[in-house]
Amino acid sequence: MANAKEKGIMLVSSTAACNLAAVATTEKTLYTVPTGYSFIPVMVVLHTFSAQDNATPAIVTFGIAGGDCDEFLGDQTLNGMGANYAEECMILQPVPNATPVVVDKIDAASVFAMEITQANGAAQTVTIDTFGYLI
Repeated sequence: MANAKEKGIMLVSSTAACNLAAVATTEKTLYTVPTGYSFIPVMVVLHTFSAQDNATPAIVTFGIAGGDCDEFLGDQTLNGMGANYAEECMILQPVPNATPVVVDKIDAASVFAMEITQANGAAQTVTIDTFGYLI
């Protein structure tokens, strides 16, 4: 592996059974940054949905817990799951474009979280995998 680099994008956490029907402004801790590092999130993958989305899908944000919790991604409407929802997943990340996308690094001991800004209109849970790298 002569070309392997010191750092790489990796799965930093997997959080099972996140309740998307929780009341609005509920935060779910996804990853606590270890001492001595900063975390740069790259993407969040949602999979293993317990039900198909409905007429009132959840809206969530991702970022630093305790504040607006939108430093990585603002409002994301989690809809579009089909009848094959158990086999589908959602990949959430800033869309690359001609203008660089700016996100905040998350400092040591800080928490990367998901905040529900609108609860799902029916019972639904999901597993959330968080990817990024430490510097």
